[in-house]
Amino acid sequence: MPNWVIEGLLATSPRPGYAPGPELTVHDEAVDRWIAEARRFGIRSIMCLIGNDQLWLYRKAAPEGLLERYRRSGFEVFHLPTLDQLTHPYTPEQYEAAWRAFLELPKPVLVHCSAGMDRTGRVVRYLLERMAEDGGLAAAR
Repeated sequence: MPNWVIEGLLATSPRPGYAPGPELTVHDEAVDRWIAEARRFGIRSIMCLIGNDQLWLYRKAAPEGLLERYRRSGFEVFHLPTLDQLTHPYTPEQYEAAWRAFLELPKPVLVHCSAGMDRTGRVVRYLLERMAEDGGLAAAR
């Protein structure tokens, strides 16, 4: 499930219950498995990039809301919502907000959108660029 970008610092993943194809309501067991796997990896914080167009998929599995479910499971959470399949999903200000959140969140941080590729890849690339500009890994730790 999680994939290390920088072991012990930054990971990526698809959202809980993600499967290619039509988006379907996610079941409680899928969310529980995802959370257990994130814990097994030692994840302490989650940067969630999915928007309300996909958060509704969790209305049955997490009636309190997926983000609150993460919090109740012991994770720190930063939410940067945006719609899926946009050519330019984030503004420069949103990328900068992700960077500031990354610096403040307990590590390791797991970043996810739906499939864990497009939006996640853009944000992670920005975080890596900022780490390189601002003194490498020491700045992020």
